[in-house]
Order: sequence, then C-alpha cells, then structure tokens
Amino acid sequence: MNFHHGPPQFSQGVGRSLNPPQPEIRRAFTLIELLVVISILGILASMLMPSLAGAKRKANSIKCLGNIRQVNLALAMYATDHDGEFPPRRPLTNSWIFSLQPYYKDTAVLKCPQDRFLETRSYVINGWNDYFRASLSEKEFALYDKWNWPHGLKESVIPYPSETVAFGEKISGSRHVHMDFNQGNEGNDVEQIDHRRHKTGPSGKGGSNFAFADGSTRFLPYGLSISPVNLWAVTEQWRKTAAKPLIGKVAASKP
Repeated sequence: MNFHHGPPQFSQGVGRSLNPPQPEIRRAFTLIELLVVISILGILASMLMPSLAGAKRKANSIKCLGNIRQVNLALAMYATDHDGEFPPRRPLTNSWIFSLQPYYKDTAVLKCPQDRFLETRSYVINGWNDYFRASLSEKEFALYDKWNWPHGLKESVIPYPSETVAFGEKISGSRHVHMDFNQGNEGNDVEQIDHRRHKTGPSGKGGSNFAFADGSTRFLPYGLSISPVNLWAVTEQWRKTAAKPLIGKVAASKP
C-alpha cells in the first residue's frame, strides 16, 4: 500500500476560516453630536408642551362640565321632591351644599379639576334675589336677605329656563355659596364669578361652565353670562342690566 505522508489537505471554500474574528470597532458620539441631539430633543419638547397643556385644560373643562351637570341634576331631583321648589337661601353651614347632598352623594362633583388644589368647592348657586326683591314685601325681603326666608324659588316662575343660570363657577378662594346681585361693590355676578376658568386660544380669556334652570349645561365664552343679557337674572329688568367682568380677582366678602 502506498501511504502519502504530509500535512493534511483542506478543500478550498469549505469549512471555517482559520483567521480569528476581528473585534467590531464602534465609534462613540462626539461631544458636538451629543449636544446637537440634546438641542433637537429640547426643540421637540418645547413644541409639544403647549399642545399637551392645552389637551389637559380641555380634559379638565370636560370633567368640570360633567361635575356641574351632576350638581344641576341634584337640583332638579330636589325640586321634584319639594313641590317644584329650589332650596331656600341659607348660610354656608346650612346651604344648598347640604340640601342637595342626598342627590349628588359624592362631594367630589363639587370641585372643578381646573380649580386650585386646596379648593373643595368650585360652584355657586343662583340666589334669585332679583326675583325675590320684586315679589316680596320689604319686611319679607329683609328675612330673605338675612337667610331666613323659608322658601326657595319655584322653578315654574322662571320665564326662560334654558337661558337662566342656576350654577356657575366661583373665583378661587371665594366662600360664597350664592350669586347675589346686591352684595359687594358691583354684585356677585361681576366680582365672585370666574368668567375665564378655562382659558383657551391666543387671548387666554377662554370662558367657564354654567348650568341652567332647564337642566342643561354648557360652556360660555368670557363674560357671556352677564352680557349682552344677564343670564343670572329672572326678571326682565335685571336681564337687561348687562355688566362687564372684572379681569382680576377680588377679595371675597361675606357669603
């Protein structure tokens, strides 16, 4: 037999390479490239922030509208159980907040999420004092003015229920529970109502949410609840008494 001695032969193109693999070299970011990336991210964030803030304000406004709708529904249910009469005007500790609680149950609905963190209530009810001023005697109105008149407003006496405000948003920090025309320097409709709780658009004026005597709720642009028609009023005389909102907030007077 003929044996061939020598180094082993390997076929070309078959098997693994005998050359060891070379480590992959990765190029790191330079400082300039890193700064460029950070700058781009900053620009994108600044472009997105207004949109995100606007979306949050819109969501809060929708939630607020739902809350004031629940409070207004409680008012309607109360009237149904009390011969069509709204709660009588009472001081804070015995006000509509407690009269209506069996109907709205969850006190969380009393606050608008756009209101300040420490606020527990964002809404005031209409005091209807233009109607009572016109329909009561001086002696009776004195009782009403001191929160001692035994009756609330009959919903049937409101001539324009879909255009008469029952609840509105008060300014933050106000202790008022009613909107009264005869309180303060210019009336609660001017001084105690927040007419721009929900700021929208370039002007930032926005508007606020309101509930109406017919059970409806809607957003009204800045100042539209008191001008050109004063929607807080029941009587024709006061509905024609338009007013202009105060831009700044004023100190809360006695509720």
